[in-house]
Amino acid sequence: MGKLVLTFNPEWSILDASVEHGHFRGHGDAYFPTDEVSEFIASLQAYPLKRSDLALRSPGLISISVFPADGVGHLFVQIEVAEEIDARGFARVRLRTDYARLSRFANQLSLMAKGEVSEIILEEDKA
Repeated sequence: MGKLVLTFNPEWSILDASVEHGHFRGHGDAYFPTDEVSEFIASLQAYPLKRSDLALRSPGLISISVFPADGVGHLFVQIEVAEEIDARGFARVRLRTDYARLSRFANQLSLMAKGEVSEIILEEDKA
């Protein structure tokens, strides 16, 4: 089972992402303008999702994308993180989820961007 843990500091617009899947771990943090985070949150509300619609990226450090996994409502959240912008290696984790979990994640991310919560977790669907 995998999970994504996001922490966002709205004062400095720093997004911190930690991912894990089994024994695999990765971490990255990067500056994200609040308007880009807000656009990402808004696009999480679209139904149905399209791969090209939904990505939050900081070149070389963090990339979070969401796209359909199949035709029956399952989704993938793919996270790529690196410790340094010029890092040769990076961690890529793909978590399987659904629209209900994605909606909760979007609501929590919205609260985080406003500074109302400091950390959110998206756990992979066990099914």
